[in-house]
Amino acid sequence: MMTLNYLCKKISRKLDFSGEIFSIFLALIIMCVFFSFTSPYFFTIKNILNFTMNSSILGIMAAGLFISMVIGEIDVSQYSILALSTAVMAILIKNGTGIGLAITISMIVALICGAINGASVAFLRINPIITTLGTMLIYRAIAYKITEAKALGVEGDFFSAVGGRFLGIPVSVYIMLSVYIIVYVALKYTAYGKRVYAVGGNPQASFISGIDIRMVRFWGMMISAMAAALAGIIFVSQVGATVPTAGNTGLMDVVTAVILGGISLSGGKGKIEGTLIGVFILAILSNGMVLLSVQSYYQMLVKGLVILLAVYVDSVRGGGFK
Repeated sequence: MMTLNYLCKKISRKLDFSGEIFSIFLALIIMCVFFSFTSPYFFTIKNILNFTMNSSILGIMAAGLFISMVIGEIDVSQYSILALSTAVMAILIKNGTGIGLAITISMIVALICGAINGASVAFLRINPIITTLGTMLIYRAIAYKITEAKALGVEGDFFSAVGGRFLGIPVSVYIMLSVYIIVYVALKYTAYGKRVYAVGGNPQASFISGIDIRMVRFWGMMISAMAAALAGIIFVSQVGATVPTAGNTGLMDVVTAVILGGISLSGGKGKIEGTLIGVFILAILSNGMVLLSVQSYYQMLVKGLVILLAVYVDSVRGGGFK
């Protein structure tokens, strides 16, 4: 008789999933089944569109953070970069600057933030977490200062389109999926993608083989910042305003999504498709708990336990910090 373990392995091979990815995907399915039985609203079209749209900002930021974490870096300043870049964009638009130019300048601001992070980590060799904890506060403080700690409304056809739907599906979801396709192709088929895994897996061997480790790490932080800026544009499109407090409570959600995706905390391992599944797991978990009227402190408790479980599984697989 075919055992459940054998059946799962057979399905995994058919779907071309790694063991880790299949396990994460199975957890996603189980979670969907659980919430579909416990809440009559979970599998409604309205709710599905709601949590997929809400996951787009988290998903884009997680895609950028994924690259940094494969290299062996953690960027905790993403939401502060989002707040600062969107604040600059909103102020420019309010003062009559065209939307295209305002968006371009906001992306440049994000790149400058990423360059500061990258230079500190790659060239000054400061610990990534310490670096981005510091810059997180600096970027957030600047966002508060230039907005005078107020929300700034943003309007325009472009933002209406990005915040709208196409064929019934939120445009932000298309953007998020496009980002994941681009990252997947870049990591699998480009020289930089191969260097990302090489540096994360064994920086000493990478250096000996001639890879410029500093530039790989530098660009890892730059990509993370660019992802934050893109997520910021979607945030403004959905909310209709920029707020300096954006993401104050969402910092760990991005890190959690990447960890849930099966990335190795020691670097060098991980698949971007796993991160996408991790994003949906976190989005569905949050959505399901809201539908079940779970108190906010219990939601934080559950998310904390999920992080610990994911880190424990990684350590069992031989990961963990170097």
